[in-house]
Amino acid sequence: MTLFEECMVALGNQGEVVNASEGKIIFKELTKLFPMTSWGRIDLEKTTCKMEKVNQADVLTQLSKCNKNIDIQVYIFWDEITLPAVKANLKKILEVIDDVTAVSFDTWIFCPGENYVIEFFHGRELTMGIFK
Repeated sequence: MTLFEECMVALGNQGEVVNASEGKIIFKELTKLFPMTSWGRIDLEKTTCKMEKVNQADVLTQLSKCNKNIDIQVYIFWDEITLPAVKANLKKILEVIDDVTAVSFDTWIFCPGENYVIEFFHGRELTMGIFK
C-alpha cells in the first residue's frame, strides 16, 4: 500500500479524490490568491494575513478567530505533481494529519470558499495564510 493509499484509508469516507481538471482549477486559484516562491513555498510576504510557525493544535482556533468556517470541505495538494488532489473535511484532515503529510514532503490545505491556506513545509513547519 502506498502512502497516498494509507492517507485515503485514514480519511475514510471523508476523503474524495478530485478529478484532474477540478484539481488543476483549484490549484490555479490557490496560487492566484497565494503566490508561490521559486522554491515552492507560499510567499507569505504577498498574503494579507500570515501566521508563521503555527502550532498544529491551534489551527482551528486561529481560523475561528479570523471568522473562517472550519466545518467545510477543503482541498489537499502535495508537491508531488503525479498525486491527485483530495477533498475532505478540515477537522478530519487534522485528526489524521500524520497520514496526510507523510504522502510527500510539502502539503497544502486550501479552502477556496474561505480563502485560507495551511502549508506543511517538509511535513514539519506549519504556516497559514489568509486572504481577506
